[in-house]
Amino acid sequence: MKLTLKNINGISLILFFILLFCFSGCVSTGFLMAKPEVTMFGNSFPSKDENETIDVYRTSLPTQEYIEFAQIKCEDTEDSWNMQQILKEARKIGADGIILIGRTGSLGVVGSGVYASSQYGLTAIAIKYK
Repeated sequence: MKLTLKNINGISLILFFILLFCFSGCVSTGFLMAKPEVTMFGNSFPSKDENETIDVYRTSLPTQEYIEFAQIKCEDTEDSWNMQQILKEARKIGADGIILIGRTGSLGVVGSGVYASSQYGLTAIAIKYK
């Protein structure tokens, strides 16, 4: 087969699509697997083992007394990844539980005078029972 400019362009195009297909499964849906950010309000506590349970409060607050000592947020578009990262950080700082307080931000697209947004990420407050 004789290589011509037309053949090279066709081969390049095929290779491009093969590479695109191979790497598309490795990419996060938004922020390349965002890492959590922790803002401490006070001291951390001894870390917990990765198998220890962290209580998660979504729609109600804990019934026992607690202190809030940190905010943990993760700004990925994949909620399961955000939750895994928040719980991992909560264990590192010794939290007994977390209170989910909402989404962290919005995405915007400006083009032709149109703005679109959607919520992503999770924010939680780390708590320690008294």
